[in-house]
Amino acid sequence: MKRVFIFLLLLKTCPSFAQKTIGFSEIDWRVQTIDAPSPDSLAKLLTTPYSRDIEKARAIYSWIAQHISYNTYVIKSSRYRAGAKYIPEPDDTSINWKSANEMTAIKTLKKRSAVCDGYAKLFKTLCDYAGLRSEVITGYARGYMEGENKFRSNHTWNAVMIDSTWKLIDVTWGSGFVTFSDAFVQRMDGYYFLTPPEQFIQDHYPEELEWSLLPDPPTIREFKRMPFRCKSFIKYSISSYAPAKGVVEASIGDTIQIEVYFKDQVKDRRISPDPFFDSATLSRSPYSLFLSPTDTAGNKFLYTYVVTSQPAAWLNIVYNKDVIMRYRLNLRKDIAAKLD
Repeated sequence: MKRVFIFLLLLKTCPSFAQKTIGFSEIDWRVQTIDAPSPDSLAKLLTTPYSRDIEKARAIYSWIAQHISYNTYVIKSSRYRAGAKYIPEPDDTSINWKSANEMTAIKTLKKRSAVCDGYAKLFKTLCDYAGLRSEVITGYARGYMEGENKFRSNHTWNAVMIDSTWKLIDVTWGSGFVTFSDAFVQRMDGYYFLTPPEQFIQDHYPEELEWSLLPDPPTIREFKRMPFRCKSFIKYSISSYAPAKGVVEASIGDTIQIEVYFKDQVKDRRISPDPFFDSATLSRSPYSLFLSPTDTAGNKFLYTYVVTSQPAAWLNIVYNKDVIMRYRLNLRKDIAAKLD
């Protein structure tokens, strides 16, 4: 009788104790079969079963990641026409005028295809209808398509308020990946849902620094100098690496050494590599070199490269058949001048 009384007291005094904690896997499975023609009706179907902010946000994130495909036209057009921009089709005149965010969300929902702007605005619109506070954030995201001198706003993502605290998400990157042949592979990745700010800043730099959600965000200069961390970086137990700067200067004949430290190699070996990486990428990337470990010592993996007279521009670090990091190699100015 005493135990029953204590349990009832907890239910009465602690409402959160009475709530059922629903796992993300259950939410991800449920939203697969949900569909609706408009953002308001879709938001209602997705979030009505849930009472907690995090569950509602997950349902929205998961639905978009599993149902919206990335429009690879923007990648193909930029390859064949320098500076080409993605030009959306004219708005459907039959749709009553709404906010810019909702207009983009309606179009994304109709086409089931978008670039980052469509993903982010659909997420915000669904959050609005679900009673969640969210923001669309514009900034720079590092990726394979970016050149050395193109540090400018090129990506859009979101922040969402969860239990009175802002959290970061990128549903575009969480929806899958684009292969080297420009094919989109839809595969939801939960890493980009509520990613810790100190990890998110590694490849996302907001125009408004407050949206880094960091007390002391890195400067643009510091951000640009960090090595590029590929998507597979977060899968493994990487504790540190050297050099810390992403640009390595060297002369012909120099030996470059890159060290990567791992916490749990046994666990890492059980992780499957991403399916889009294969040796065929070497022939399509004449300015890139893919380095495998040349030596190991405990938890340290050593990668070496001897600079030749025709050096690679990018040094990709491979671990478990995954590209985890990328360094930029620059010839020292005095050497480069002699080669001209």
